[in-house]
Amino acid sequence: MPKKEDNKLGLIGATAYIVGSIIGSGIFIAPKGIVEHAGSVGLSLIIWVLCALLNMITAINYIELGTSIPESGADLAYIDYMGWTPVAFSLLWLSLLIQSSSSAAVLYLTFGKYLVQALEPIICFSDSQADNAAKLFGFGLLLFLTLTNMFSLKKFASRVQIISMCSKIFATLIIIAIGLFFIIFRGATSHYSSSQIMKGSDYNAGAIVLAIYQGNWAFGGFTTLNYGSEEIEIVNFRKTLPLASLGGLIISAVIYVLVNVSYFAILTPQEIIDSSAVATTFIQRTVGNGPAFAVPAVVGFLLIGTLNGDVFSWSRYMVAGSRRKMMPTCFSLIHVDNDSPRVSVFFHTLTSIIFAFLGDTDQLVNYLTVTGMMTTIIALAVLIIIKWRDLPIAADPVKYSIFWPILNIIIMVALLIIPIQQDPLSSIIGFSMFFAGVVVYFIVKFVTNHTKFLATIDREVTHVCQILTWTVVDSGPEEKTRL
Repeated sequence: MPKKEDNKLGLIGATAYIVGSIIGSGIFIAPKGIVEHAGSVGLSLIIWVLCALLNMITAINYIELGTSIPESGADLAYIDYMGWTPVAFSLLWLSLLIQSSSSAAVLYLTFGKYLVQALEPIICFSDSQADNAAKLFGFGLLLFLTLTNMFSLKKFASRVQIISMCSKIFATLIIIAIGLFFIIFRGATSHYSSSQIMKGSDYNAGAIVLAIYQGNWAFGGFTTLNYGSEEIEIVNFRKTLPLASLGGLIISAVIYVLVNVSYFAILTPQEIIDSSAVATTFIQRTVGNGPAFAVPAVVGFLLIGTLNGDVFSWSRYMVAGSRRKMMPTCFSLIHVDNDSPRVSVFFHTLTSIIFAFLGDTDQLVNYLTVTGMMTTIIALAVLIIIKWRDLPIAADPVKYSIFWPILNIIIMVALLIIPIQQDPLSSIIGFSMFFAGVVVYFIVKFVTNHTKFLATIDREVTHVCQILTWTVVDSGPEEKTRL
């Protein structure tokens, strides 16, 4: 069933998903990862700019991939295009079962904790009450976003995202305006003097690479649209994807740099490192303690856009996997009127709730750090092969020089060495989980080819899901690949 154009994203909605996914709570709470490794004001700002440029290189490569293979699923679609299905299968299930669910659970609980923190001056919580209240607030937001994503993307979820983007920009502009006011009218430039700006810089290659690693993490989310490429209006697809991806990334980069300029005007690098909530400390120093109490609530509400983008990305990722027979057919069901992948949205919600009760899952996510970077390297290798062999792709894709994916891979491989050196055991476990996923693929394929057991279950579950959610099987991106 082809998707309807009136349910798809235009340029503003698409840009909102990029900005909303990139700018999270980190810039308000703990932008100290770079400062810890860089050591100085000047080197920190240089690394912020460098990270923006590095991520723009990756962005243009993903723009070319997205317009060459205009299918939802991002890395999954690109790797499977080459016929490397076992690799795609393993990465799909590792991402869905561990990375997506655990990271979403952490974000929802973080949202709840910020709201509880904002209410503490009014309501006295015990430790257990605060923990339970945080879960309830988080699950409340989760259910709201789940309901929103059950209906038309353009009419509901994208509007939430646009509001969130505008709120994030407004909140950061307040910090930027305060910082610039103190720089211009109060002479708060001592940290930018020639004797101070580079003081304490750590030029050690390892420290700089670790700082870049932190910065790259802050820019994560610029490939959000690649996960849901088929949700972009077809008529303007080749304009919207590049403009939204690069535009959203540039907006985020400018905001990141200017916010840090404001922070450094008031706070020393050590004060930023020592602060558990940099925005709160900044407001206390500049405006006073009164407005500072509102910071946790503001930061919590600004997480809504990040979480809404998370639901968008992972639900479309499941649809892409299901269409390629890597997941049960029910995950590729879309609503007959609004094209919402309701089963996938619900499954993401369910697994997020389960992981919220599992406790600390950080170590599981750490296991996948190396495999996540490896996934990007493989996707970039696909782009090089496509360009080198001149393989058949969609008509009139956005094209850049082959130099960019080659440079991108060199940078990614250099960055990949760091987590392997820091935690070799986690890297070994991560690779082992990946190869285990490849083995599972062949086992499932063997069982599917020699028995009707799994096919029968798949058919019955799909039928029940269709009845419960009023959905039909998504026919795929045929209308786009013909362009």
